[in-house]
Amino acid sequence: MKRVAIVGLGWLGMPLAMSLTAAGYWVTGSKTTQDGVDAAKLSGIDGYLLELTPELNCEAEDLEALLNVDALVITLPASRTATGEGKYLSAVQQLVDSALAYNVPRMIFTSSTSVYGDRSGKTCESTPLEPVSVAGRTLQELESWLHNLPGTSVDILRLSGLVGPKRHPGRFLAGKTGLANGCQGVNLVHLDDVIAAITLLLQTPEGGHIYNLSAPQHPARNQFYPQVANQLGLTPPTFLADESQNQGKLIDGSKICRELGFAYRYPDPTRMPLS
Repeated sequence: MKRVAIVGLGWLGMPLAMSLTAAGYWVTGSKTTQDGVDAAKLSGIDGYLLELTPELNCEAEDLEALLNVDALVITLPASRTATGEGKYLSAVQQLVDSALAYNVPRMIFTSSTSVYGDRSGKTCESTPLEPVSVAGRTLQELESWLHNLPGTSVDILRLSGLVGPKRHPGRFLAGKTGLANGCQGVNLVHLDDVIAAITLLLQTPEGGHIYNLSAPQHPARNQFYPQVANQLGLTPPTFLADESQNQGKLIDGSKICRELGFAYRYPDPTRMPLS
């Protein structure tokens, strides 16, 4: 039975842990508080206290138990790096160095499509990286470092905007007026599809892949946000007239489908569950 460690048992990591456990994997994971560790154990997950500040703070025996695995999944978000990008980069590097010391052969890192920056048109894995945000630039540097590591195989998943329980983008713009870029398409992916993609990668004999994860359909912002706001019972946003018809950046997440046979459960963002 494959052993998997998940560093970051949060909004993505905890449902992933539960799903893998149900599928027969032996799963360990980390939290930054003892209450979080206790909650994970109540859910049947062997949790360990681990802090990245960016120094790796973890009891030696806990770190050994956490990293005595066949695969490590890192789901630490980079969205909070506006003033601490160096700390995030160092924290992940220290974590990966520890995994290498324990001879973990496979790693999966969840990155973001922010590494592509504010470009226009179809955007696939071979598109040049031109990040404009601090988080995007940090992830670009980290991706490069991960892919040049000796002795291990790292898969990188570049995630579009995440949708799932208590996290639906229809709430973000509700009630706002005079919004620009209404013709630009949305780039979203559902939590269930991210979990399915990570599970598929764990079953793939060889690693070292880079894949975008994004629902195949990209409804325009001026159609998507008013529609889902209405469905949520919220005041729909309004958009300025957009004569440019610029569709903006459209993330192509089809490579994983062609190469590994992956199929999106929620290909249409307008049909993603609202809960």
